[in-house]
Amino acid sequence: MSPREDDRAGRGPGRERGRIQHYYSSSPRRSDKSYVIKFTLKGRIIELASSGGVFSKDKVDLGTQVLLASLDLPERGDVLDLGCGYGVIGITIAKLRPGVKVTLADVNPVAVKLACQNIERNGVGNASALVSDLYSALGGATFDMIVSNPPLAAGYAVIFPLIEGALPSLKPGGRLVLVLRKGVNAIPRKMEAVFGNVTLVSRKSGYRVFISKRAPPGQGGSPAERKEKAKEEVPPDS
Repeated sequence: MSPREDDRAGRGPGRERGRIQHYYSSSPRRSDKSYVIKFTLKGRIIELASSGGVFSKDKVDLGTQVLLASLDLPERGDVLDLGCGYGVIGITIAKLRPGVKVTLADVNPVAVKLACQNIERNGVGNASALVSDLYSALGGATFDMIVSNPPLAAGYAVIFPLIEGALPSLKPGGRLVLVLRKGVNAIPRKMEAVFGNVTLVSRKSGYRVFISKRAPPGQGGSPAERKEKAKEEVPPDS
């Protein structure tokens, strides 16, 4: 089946998930083996503890590297690292931008426990981590930026709600930033459908970084917001 046919079938990149357990899970496979990952970005040294049961357990994966290199970060504000794993993206952002409050969230409790340890390990007081199935435990908080290396193994049943939930979880003018493997085309199409815009901002080594922006007030809003507004403007039956 070609990628296009797979998109139409609605299975998405996680079609193998019925046969293997993916890491984006509330009950991942356990492992006692531990790892320490150390890297430098823009003069900041980041050291992270990892273990089995999380994504890219023994190295920073290439997609995350491409994403981090492409980020245009605010000096202040609120950033969400969704599907944070053991904290590579969120902790790096917190180190690069001390004036930004970073929230790390993941459904995998093993990953979140590691992320909490790594926040302390790196001394980033402007970051915190919690267990959350997408946006469910965030209490309606809104952000200036939502960043994710989404769990493709989990399939569109997880990734499409991630995109849909990003719209109300962003402040006006806020951005959703996703890194994807080349050839995964249904996801940027979904970003376009939800936000009314999607921009390819970086491509390297088989990965692409896409951004969708929530329209500021007075600029018409997203297709979803315009549809909701139209419903509100329909007069009641007399």
